Amino acid sequence: MILIEAGDAGQRGFEAKLLFAAQLAARGHDAVIDERTLPPDFDRGSRYEAAPYLRDLSGAPMHQLVIVGAEAMADTVLGRLRQTGLVPDASVWLIGRFESRQALISAQSKVAYVIGREPQVIDLAVLQPNDLPGANGPVVAVGRPQDGDGAGGTESLVVFLGTETLEDPTVEPTLMALEHLPDLRLTVVVPGRARDHLKALRFGSLRVVGLSDLTPAAFAQLARFAVIYGAEPTGSRIAAMAADVIVSGGIVIDCTKDATLAGSSAPVLRGPQHLAALANYVRHTVVPNRVEILRQTARSPWTEARRVEVLEQLMGLEAPETTRPARAGRILFLPTNGSGLGHARRSTLIAREMQPGAHETVFAAFPSCMPMIRAAGHDCLPLVSKSRVHGADHANDLVNYMRLRRALKEGDRLVFDGGYVFDSIHRTILEKRLEATWIRRGLWQAGQITPAALHREGTFAQVIVPEEAFSELNTDLSFGRHVRKVGPIVGERTGRDAAATRSILRERLGREFGELVVTMLGGGVAADRTAQMQLLSALLERRKDCLHLILIWPGSTVPPALYGWKNTLVCQTRNAPDYAAAADLVVTAAGYNSFHEVLYHGLPAIFVPQMAGFMDDQDRRARAASDRGLAVTVAPEDLLLLEREATAFLDGGKGTELRGALAATNLPGPGNKAAAALLAAEDWR
Repeated sequence: MILIEAGDAGQRGFEAKLLFAAQLAARGHDAVIDERTLPPDFDRGSRYEAAPYLRDLSGAPMHQLVIVGAEAMADTVLGRLRQTGLVPDASVWLIGRFESRQALISAQSKVAYVIGREPQVIDLAVLQPNDLPGANGPVVAVGRPQDGDGAGGTESLVVFLGTETLEDPTVEPTLMALEHLPDLRLTVVVPGRARDHLKALRFGSLRVVGLSDLTPAAFAQLARFAVIYGAEPTGSRIAAMAADVIVSGGIVIDCTKDATLAGSSAPVLRGPQHLAALANYVRHTVVPNRVEILRQTARSPWTEARRVEVLEQLMGLEAPETTRPARAGRILFLPTNGSGLGHARRSTLIAREMQPGAHETVFAAFPSCMPMIRAAGHDCLPLVSKSRVHGADHANDLVNYMRLRRALKEGDRLVFDGGYVFDSIHRTILEKRLEATWIRRGLWQAGQITPAALHREGTFAQVIVPEEAFSELNTDLSFGRHVRKVGPIVGERTGRDAAATRSILRERLGREFGELVVTMLGGGVAADRTAQMQLLSALLERRKDCLHLILIWPGSTVPPALYGWKNTLVCQTRNAPDYAAAADLVVTAAGYNSFHEVLYHGLPAIFVPQMAGFMDDQDRRARAASDRGLAVTVAPEDLLLLEREATAFLDGGKGTELRGALAATNLPGPGNKAAAALLAAEDWR
């Protein structure tokens, strides 16, 4: 392990050692940071960035120690170094920008005194003279080659905006105009608070990320052109980002007020101060001269001195060869939100249609979904659910981020089915340069369709929208070539007919029955349906020839009182469609999966919509069917109507009437195979 320390004990010093640790790790080195030094007020994005390198170093032997920003050694840091468990032959390096020979000797002697050995020194004032302003450590870059141009010759443009730039009232409409230029793929990078402001605007597929959302190396992979606006773009992060872009073969354009970056020795272009002029400057000045600009940039001594290999050689570090065995590419399905069962069900139905190809199909899911996914024959990476025992609301997502980044590599594909794109998903897609798809339902409740809910759409190469059975339920939340619509995703039955299913039930339960009622109102995660289930149980208890099955997913819970009814049985099953198809009446919520299985399997049903704030508009969906005479909709609070309608199905022939109406209805074809084909396509863009 290589322990990275910083002379500055504050947040600025921590950021400097974090950036250096990330660059060494990208080269294959085991660079670590003492977790006790994490600043308590570090912002959320920076905590995700630091997570891969934090270690508990209590009693751990250290073979290498590197101190960045060593020109100013804080007493707190010196005291911590005294307790570092360095082995006798450990190598120790100080990296700093020393003003004089005396300053170098002073720092060297202080460290030698506390660790009991003479450290070696790299003076950045000699190695990297006239560096970018504000750097608190070595400005180095891994320099990974960038991808080729996007589809149709699209140029990737990353624009860094300072807080004061966003105060200009012309900036927001200019960003909206830039977003719709077909030859520019725009990513906007802003400070954290400004990001929250831009999330509230309707930017469609524009990528808006915070300055600490990604590492400088990850930003460099997004930027064919990196453009920097703001009064004073100083700091280690901006300097590291600029170096990474330049060494990776990109172009940095300084549009700051005082030309701070262009005025240094770095091969940086001077661009227009007004954002409205940027597109024409890039198109008509930079792009036509790009070959010559890149030729001169590559020949610049500045560029060569910023390669991380230079420091590696000075410190005698050999980049370790990777020992991870090669594996085939993966398509990883990630269903989320709440218990996630509906999302997992939809994902497994699509995955079932995937044909063998260049990618293996795997899943990552929360514990509630894992039995269903594994029963469908898929390997599943367990994710950590949010819990009240976690100290922060994103603590579980930090763990999931670490698991996802270990499970995926460049060239893999990620398929997200859910409503909210977590930080773990967003960062992993961009850092690993994954091709990603968002499978997104379209029937949102009023008030749910907000720019903030869609602000990470630009992270995905494509968005697949499984449509609803009825046209008035299909809402376009966003537009563009990346949005692909498919027919409803519909679950299949095993093929048993109703008589065979009833025969199996009679045999397994050891009882005769003539009527079969199936209730599927969930396990209380989204809404408490105890009253409705108790009412139905009491009603059906009076019918001696009736069997009432309450179907729940394995692991779900129901009120204990339901187990006291003689005609009612609570059954945990993953094969609800077969039992529902054999019923005289199905009482169900109107979630996407249940609703379409009722319609496409021709089941006589009463819909009792679930309307929790985080769910889709089940009431609107249910009433679209009942208005067509294909089902009955009963509001959750209308218990008397539920009793009357259930009796009408069993005694009045309403079930037979609805089966006939459903059989005569022309529904759109299922989209399972079409969605799978989109996921398996070679080019998602």
